[in-house]
Amino acid sequence: MKKTSLLLLITVLCLSVVLAACGNTSNTGNTNNEGSTNNATKGENQPKPVKLSILAWNNEKEMKPLIDGFKEKYPHITFDFQFAPPVADYVAKLQTMLLSDTAPDIFMIAAENRNEIIDGDFALDLTDEPFMKIMLDSNKSMVSKDGRTYAFSQSGWAGGLFYNKELFQKAGITQLPETWDEFIEACLKLKEIGVIPLYDRMHDITIMQSAMFGSNVLSKDPTFDEKLFKGEATFAEGWTEVLTMWKEGLIDNKILTPDMIGMTSDQVATEFALGNVAMFPGGPWNIGPVEEMNPDIDFEIMGIPGKEPGNKYYNGAPGTGFAINVKTKNKEEAMLFLEYMASHEGLKQFEEGTGGIITVQGYESEVDPRYLPAYRDGLMASKIYLPMVTWNRHQEALRNQFLVSYQDIVVGKITPEQATASLDNKLKEMDNK
Repeated sequence: MKKTSLLLLITVLCLSVVLAACGNTSNTGNTNNEGSTNNATKGENQPKPVKLSILAWNNEKEMKPLIDGFKEKYPHITFDFQFAPPVADYVAKLQTMLLSDTAPDIFMIAAENRNEIIDGDFALDLTDEPFMKIMLDSNKSMVSKDGRTYAFSQSGWAGGLFYNKELFQKAGITQLPETWDEFIEACLKLKEIGVIPLYDRMHDITIMQSAMFGSNVLSKDPTFDEKLFKGEATFAEGWTEVLTMWKEGLIDNKILTPDMIGMTSDQVATEFALGNVAMFPGGPWNIGPVEEMNPDIDFEIMGIPGKEPGNKYYNGAPGTGFAINVKTKNKEEAMLFLEYMASHEGLKQFEEGTGGIITVQGYESEVDPRYLPAYRDGLMASKIYLPMVTWNRHQEALRNQFLVSYQDIVVGKITPEQATASLDNKLKEMDNK
């Protein structure tokens, strides 16, 4: 009896000790484990601090909304932000950094440095990254080679002809021209009522000629420039008809005259704002100044029609592309930044900070109603063209030759055939240097 009671007492005491120990362990876990174990987990999973370096030609103020939004999502990533103004200063600084192995993790590709960066293997191939799917084909063209894309470009610009609606109505032009012949007819109607139809500054490859090439050549063969620089086509084959249409329609009819060659862009825009001319080539940058000079003017932008209806084009180009240094040590974080840029949130922040026009699939940028045709029918429809984007070598030499040649057409020194022959000769000359 006594032995049984003693055994029972020992059993109860042992059980109590075990239960107490279990209870204490459990309580310690709930109190300390949430601190110690979770802290250990946090320590293991917490990303290591990373500093991303960026060189941009948008300044820090312009990039701040985007960078702040990204840092809020990824607080472990900070930035070494560097700025250089466009275009020459930026291109020169980046090239120096690339050649000295001091280039940042992320930098910008523009029309002026695309060949050096892509051909020099300085940028990562981003073609197959999921965030690249939203890019428009027109944006990809500037930052691509041989079907591979090396930067993310989410913005763009387009230029066309601004026209004075009141002067059009006075001339009896009730519908915008849909073909080149209808455009020339509209110009002649304006001349008949004593209105100067069109001013063009003619001191560069102008909006008109670029858009005419798009509406008459690229509308039929989007790969023409690619063939040109592979030796499978010539300037004569692509540009002779365009320059002939331009000469016969505008020069021979004295719609454009030699005295316009000396006009500046500001002079042209001012004459339009004052109502002294019915049309002038321009872009979104002209809207504010024109309205400031004449708040009552009723105007809008239109594209340049081709020989056939439905082929209106605008002069224009993608915005610069953001690329990742092929030698970056922070590839994962750099990819995260570009992925964030491509998100709806990032696009909105970039638009807010830079004032750029966003041109990606699934995002509608806020643009001035007077600029809407260029945004809708040009940028978002990929109907924009700028020779400097797709002329993939000797751009400056060819641009200068083009400028001299078409000014010579204006003053009657050469024919369109001679002008395009001079371009073909210049390309051969530069290739043989």
